[in-house]
Amino acid sequence: ENDELSLLIDIGTNGEIVLGNREWMIGAAASAGPAFEGSGLECGMKAVRGAIQRAEIDKDFNAKVATIGDGKPKGICGSGYIDLLCQMLKRRIVGKNGKIDRDIKSKNIRKTENGYEFVVAKGIVITEDDIENLKRSKGAIYSAIISLLNKVEKSLGDIKKIYIAGGFGNYLNIENAIFIGLLPDADRSRYEFIGNSSLAGARMSLLSRDAFMKAYEIYKNITYVDLSSEPNYMDEYVASLFFPHTDAGRFPSVRL
Repeated sequence: ENDELSLLIDIGTNGEIVLGNREWMIGAAASAGPAFEGSGLECGMKAVRGAIQRAEIDKDFNAKVATIGDGKPKGICGSGYIDLLCQMLKRRIVGKNGKIDRDIKSKNIRKTENGYEFVVAKGIVITEDDIENLKRSKGAIYSAIISLLNKVEKSLGDIKKIYIAGGFGNYLNIENAIFIGLLPDADRSRYEFIGNSSLAGARMSLLSRDAFMKAYEIYKNITYVDLSSEPNYMDEYVASLFFPHTDAGRFPSVRL
């Protein structure tokens, strides 16, 4: 409804992204995989009771975690993985390439048959394979955002508002998400959580024909971009397979 340029990012198995204003909209789906929803990872789980949703790592490489419902940790959900990645990068446990530092002496860093892993809590670890999956997922979403901007010859500075939707809710730490290269390094005041927008839209459409027709009108007015057909998307994606990015200039607030 606004004249100003806005960006909507729905983070899930497919990262749905829409850029535009009241006059035009352009959208794409980034195949991010289910990592940020806790699937396909060693100790991943949905954001339900017992899931680690926040984490800090001290100078002795011990993790202090908070779970949904404040109960015993059972696994790690998406927001927990983002916090852990950020903390592991800050503590130099993980390098920019996503590999765990083999030279660190700590009981929480250990070698297994499948590579190295970091012990988060009793029975809960984050492995190098997990980090690789998360790196690919964050790269897919970030590169899709930049590809849409490039498509319409706009820059991050042109965007007045960035809306975050999806199951993350208010658990996502924007600062940490930017630190790992998942979200663009824009002014934090531009970010706004809007909750589970698809569920809210479905509810409105079922209860109101006017809302249904409005949703249909929006759908008809969105120009879909097939990222697999975009010539520069793969270059953007490969460049994003680094923490936070191969081009450090895109993340001026991140110091590694």
